[in-house]
Amino acid sequence: MKLNSNTLTFEQTNRLKGLLILLIVFGHISQLLEQFGSLHSTLYSFHVVSFLLLPFLFNKDRLTLKNIFKNLRRIYIPFTLFFLLSLTIFSFLEHKFDPVSALVSWGIGSSAFLKIDTGLRVFWFFPALMSTVLLLMIYNSLSLPTRKIFFIFMLILHILIPFIPKEYLFYFPLSSYISIYLFTIGVAVKYLYENIDYSKYAWLISGLFIALLFLAYGSDFSLASAIFPNIKEDTLNVVLQDLIMVFSFFALILWSRNIKFFETFGHYSLGIFTVHPFIVQALNKVYPWETFTEGLVKFILIILITYLIVKIIYFFNINKILYPR
Repeated sequence: MKLNSNTLTFEQTNRLKGLLILLIVFGHISQLLEQFGSLHSTLYSFHVVSFLLLPFLFNKDRLTLKNIFKNLRRIYIPFTLFFLLSLTIFSFLEHKFDPVSALVSWGIGSSAFLKIDTGLRVFWFFPALMSTVLLLMIYNSLSLPTRKIFFIFMLILHILIPFIPKEYLFYFPLSSYISIYLFTIGVAVKYLYENIDYSKYAWLISGLFIALLFLAYGSDFSLASAIFPNIKEDTLNVVLQDLIMVFSFFALILWSRNIKFFETFGHYSLGIFTVHPFIVQALNKVYPWETFTEGLVKFILIILITYLIVKIIYFFNINKILYPR
């Protein structure tokens, strides 16, 4: 590895996670997003993606039963617990419960099915993370020549995914269409992270990231919603989507790594991620939150209430049950 100064420390990784989780919460405040047109799809082109790219930097696990079960425990216990919580609340509020459909939603984990059966899309992240980790473990287990062949195969799939109608993508188990699409991006990010002194190009990376967002503004692509630009009709947006993923990752590292404030939220990013959707839904029930100012108040309330609940979870060591390591 050529880099030393650019290798993320534990604290800097938490600062990046903190910035990302704040962006994710912000992305769930429709009163703020509606003021800026396509800001919703713009955010969804990179903020959750960056969380899924992090394992490419740090996960060295090979494909073994021990590692599979370790990651299943780490990822699927919180997914299952919060899936059941959201399913229970949704079934009570909507007065309907279809256990077979719910089981299918849990097994496939796509945002579309989770929305239908639990009222919350957000937990698609867990199955997608699991499939990403599985692909990484396969990749880590291969010899160098075989890795190159595997990468080429995944690159072909990366190109083909946007041709598949989204109603079929939603049936990919573990939301794996997302991890399949992201795989080549993740390998590219890992290579750049390990071999390029990206801090020397901070202004260039930040400028290009912002320019790419402006170019993509008004487009509607989102991995979670299986909305991909059509390669034949809209090649530019396909390229923009991939470039935004790469440049956003490094821009957000550069923007967050010296700001300790983000570390506070990054340390509890998983807790904030799992708890905040319920706070969003609860606040939506008690007040309409129609204006931009009300949206800002709602955002602050969600952050504060969620953070308080998560701190209580960690204070009483409930996190050991909810978020096992």
